[in-house]
Amino acid sequence: MRVPVDSLDEDHIALAIDQLVAADEVSHIVIIRWWDYMRARRDQSYRSLLRSASLVLPVSKSIVHASHWLRSVRPTRYMPFDLVIRSLGALEDRRRSIYILGGTQSALRTVEQNLRETFPGLRVVGRYTGSYKRDVEPDIITAIRKAEPDLLFIGPGVPGAERWVATHRSELPACVCLSSPDVFDVFAEKRRRGSREAFKRGLDFLPDFFRRPWRILRFPLYLWYLLFLLIFRLFKL
Repeated sequence: MRVPVDSLDEDHIALAIDQLVAADEVSHIVIIRWWDYMRARRDQSYRSLLRSASLVLPVSKSIVHASHWLRSVRPTRYMPFDLVIRSLGALEDRRRSIYILGGTQSALRTVEQNLRETFPGLRVVGRYTGSYKRDVEPDIITAIRKAEPDLLFIGPGVPGAERWVATHRSELPACVCLSSPDVFDVFAEKRRRGSREAFKRGLDFLPDFFRRPWRILRFPLYLWYLLFLLIFRLFKL
């Protein structure tokens, strides 16, 4: 449907991370939900961002079902927390480094402490809070460039999230960039890790829905998403 989605088996995450680090370029891993797909449909710049990403991995069960329904490969669906944990584990095995960007000062300290305790072999080479003033951004990029991390882990408060990476790609050092505000908040102990059972059943959206009930307004967009599936299915037939 003109929006790229990669199929990467869970057992190959460590190998993929090693290859991306060894690529000696800015590698961008993007995780998408069905509403990100709809955003890519109407926003050409975001669609270009996905096409330039090294990996686009699905989180929503509806994307996996849609791919199968359109008679394509059924991609592996990733729970964001597990994806980040596996990626960090692969980096630790190689004594790689990480730079943390995002969150408040207190949240950032908690994230760093939890990462050092959980992944003692992973080197934290720098950190900076999100929601910074625009005139500080060049200094942040300079700090990241000097630190030369293997992974740039982006949390909440960074303007544009995935777009931030695309905007500053030419200024960043060769590294793997991964943005996941939700997982960042889990490391910061601001939210609980989601249930794997709920994730398998496709009910992982419920806790977030109760926190942000106004997202019910996305329901008409979901119907539009299903209509797009039907149109493309008929087109392929």
